[in-house]
Amino acid sequence: MLLGRGAGDVIVKAMEGAKEKILVSSPWIGEEYARLLLGKALEGVKVFVVTTDLPDNEGKAFLSPEKYGEEEEKAASYEVTRLKFAERRARASAARDTALLAVLAALALAAALYLHLYASIALPLAAALAASAAAAAALRLRRAGSIRRQLLEAEAELERLAKRLAIEREKIRRNLSVLVVPASKAFVHAKLYVVDGRAWAGSANLTKSGMEHNYEVLVEVDAKAAEAKFLELWKELSTP
Repeated sequence: MLLGRGAGDVIVKAMEGAKEKILVSSPWIGEEYARLLLGKALEGVKVFVVTTDLPDNEGKAFLSPEKYGEEEEKAASYEVTRLKFAERRARASAARDTALLAVLAALALAAALYLHLYASIALPLAAALAASAAAAAALRLRRAGSIRRQLLEAEAELERLAKRLAIEREKIRRNLSVLVVPASKAFVHAKLYVVDGRAWAGSANLTKSGMEHNYEVLVEVDAKAAEAKFLELWKELSTP
């Protein structure tokens, strides 16, 4: 019997080292443990979970193949969007500087043709301003070109990531089975954990509070009998 804080540590360690099968019945499942179960499914471990649709149950949302790699995918997508915006801004700035160059060139021409008295002053000044605008435009175009190269790399990386995640999510999908039981149908309050030939039943939810902080009790029980009861529960609750 395990009693007290951290009683669930043995279960967490067993799950982390699981090679074949994990069965979980817990009304509440924390995000970090949902991610642990996703990771084990990716490794090829068969994972079966019975949980609830309670609003504060994080597990019901995170125990999905689509959630695997979601943050990494969002970050890569954001980087592509950021670079697209930066490239557009750099090219717009270059276009603005080019337009300014055209205006200054026109002023220089006007000074040369019509302002004969001040041409010796106006023409060099306009030429200097035009040269400055041309240099600024060239700099911005080089910057835009550099951003473009970064963007192409980011888009290629996003494509590679999407392909990898598609393969990994499909593997998770093959190994992960989740039964979310509506509270309107039944309130599943049972806490049962079966991991590679060992099993525990008790009061601890698969949450950080349940596994680490709360004073909980867990009793190791016969694994074969526990698995049989779990499968009975699964069959009963999955029946319409």
